[in-house]
Amino acid sequence: MPHADGPKLLLTGATGYVGGTVLHHLINSPNPGLKDVTISLLVRGEDRAQMLEETYGKRVECILFNDLDDTDLVRSVASQHDIIVNAASGFHPSSAEAMVRGLAERKKAKEEAVAAAAAAAAGGGQASATVWMIHTSGCSNISDSPITGEPFPDREWRDAEAGAVYEFERAENARAWAPQRAAELAVLAAGEELGVGATSLQAPLLFGGGEGLFRRAGVLVPLMTAYVLRRGHGFCLGGAAATAVIDWVHVFDLADLYVRCVVEVLERGGAGLPSGRRGIVFPTAGRTLIRDLARRCVEAARAAGLLEEEGEEEEAAVRTVDLAEAATTCGGDTAAAERRWAGHRKTVGTVARERLGWRPVMGDKAWRADFEDELQAALAGRRGVAIDDSRAPARGGRSAIRVSNTITVE
Repeated sequence: MPHADGPKLLLTGATGYVGGTVLHHLINSPNPGLKDVTISLLVRGEDRAQMLEETYGKRVECILFNDLDDTDLVRSVASQHDIIVNAASGFHPSSAEAMVRGLAERKKAKEEAVAAAAAAAAGGGQASATVWMIHTSGCSNISDSPITGEPFPDREWRDAEAGAVYEFERAENARAWAPQRAAELAVLAAGEELGVGATSLQAPLLFGGGEGLFRRAGVLVPLMTAYVLRRGHGFCLGGAAATAVIDWVHVFDLADLYVRCVVEVLERGGAGLPSGRRGIVFPTAGRTLIRDLARRCVEAARAAGLLEEEGEEEEAAVRTVDLAEAATTCGGDTAAAERRWAGHRKTVGTVARERLGWRPVMGDKAWRADFEDELQAALAGRRGVAIDDSRAPARGGRSAIRVSNTITVE
């Protein structure tokens, strides 16, 4: 049972893919230091709060709220905690900054308490005033725009040089404001300004089944799987986007990194964590071309007997489409489609390995297996995809599974 006077951790996004998995790992970590941590969860909906509390018992305390737009409440809740893991929407700059400012209030209150204790000679100065924000972001922050803008297929970013990444993002956001990038910049800048530890884990493509109670799927592989089941083939974009590339990491390994970050703050005051404008960390384990991702989705469907084997060349199995067609996987949003399917997002992550001893354990074997896993999840209706029993002829005369609605993912 957590100690009432122990460090207080706030986790947002506990009903999501990343946040739910992080919560599972925090609760089940063997690290003894985490057993005394009270985990507060900012949650929408009494039904979900009840489910979380019934599952995790006294280790969690749910705080109900309406949405992230209530930044006054977010800041107030943040001011009552020492560490925040922000795994809610990475696309909400004002709430992310409000969390950092709430932590600054917490830090000030702790410093005043330490000073008062020292003045009263009551064990003065032993309590730590360390507070830390661990933010969740994504690699579209550093992507090029090879269809609507200038392509940079050979550019590769390193978190060992995070200051350069930060400056690029700042310049890019002045040119073309993007909410996820703005949120990351706001967290890091506010942390540096206010003396609050601030680290952003800029995630690549996430895959693998989540371990939370609610959303358990990533984005790109389920989306492409759904497309293959609808059309009978995969897709990629052409021209400068033909070499679209992204790194990947299993959500299990990403959650392990969050736990390591929390433990680092608890045990060493965050000494091993980069912060502020140097606080961008790339948690990467592997890399894939978007074309190869599409091909693997097709191969999984064929191996399951869902598509006819016709010995087609890759160009037919994975067809080059225009941006409008790619956007059918994104509700018609062409900007989102370009980010997801066209961008070059090469990131090299060494900071987590060298400073925190992070070693991803879910490698190529897990990556290859994920395509069959996602296919089976889609067929079972666990990805928001409804499959008809009948088959409809696809382009080129091949048979394809008919899908009645688009996939719904986080």
